[in-house]
Amino acid sequence: MGKILDDFNNINAVKKMTIMELNSFAQEIRNFLIDNVSKTGGHLASNLGVVELTLSLYNVFDLDKDKIIWDVGHQSYVHKILTGRKDKFNTLRSFGGISGFPKREESKYDIFESGHSSTSISAGLGIARARDLKGENYNVISVIGDGALTGGMAFEALNDVGFRKTKMIIVLNDNQMSISKNVGGMSKYLSQFRIDPTYNRIKKEINSTLRKIPSVGDGMVNSIQKLKNGIKQVIVPGMLFEHMGIKYLGPIDGHDIRSK
Repeated sequence: MGKILDDFNNINAVKKMTIMELNSFAQEIRNFLIDNVSKTGGHLASNLGVVELTLSLYNVFDLDKDKIIWDVGHQSYVHKILTGRKDKFNTLRSFGGISGFPKREESKYDIFESGHSSTSISAGLGIARARDLKGENYNVISVIGDGALTGGMAFEALNDVGFRKTKMIIVLNDNQMSISKNVGGMSKYLSQFRIDPTYNRIKKEINSTLRKIPSVGDGMVNSIQKLKNGIKQVIVPGMLFEHMGIKYLGPIDGHDIRSK
């Protein structure tokens, strides 16, 4: 393990980390996952893909109060590491060891036992409705993969969220990492979100060049970013969710902690 991970024993410590520390921590977690999952077996790629996302959620939300639901559950390894189970990872998916999915008996931070799949939004809805009926105040966050979003239960829940305006947050983790190839209309629709690598490279080159202009470079980049975000909200295909009554923000680079 790395130095930050070795000493990590408090989930709220993530909130106090700088961007540089968070990026270093992310690399340590990736090394830890590769080392352990290569021995125990398990879902490696999907968890390597949610390291920064998980750290960002821990940085923003209060896990002693707020509720995060993972869908599908096999992308919750980083969450398990951060909630006191890193020293048990050599027992992952073995008899008497820790589960490859969220397990309520393992931790109070495992809110819902999500396996396969498409259940997180409906589960989050139930928790959020109970919260409102009891007059409580906390956030409910459902993290759902693009493969899980193709399931019928997810669509039913989205329809209900948009109609009743229940306060909750849905994070669409569009990682293209389903067990088998996604098919159908939603898969085709989501493919329109994905940004071409050439565009990404050109954008970085332009930003880098502009920032080198003395005094005004950073301001120019920030102004262009605000203009781009405003235009994007009008033309991106995320309007499907807006038309369902769900406010949509994105897409966001899932590996850029600063942008979150």
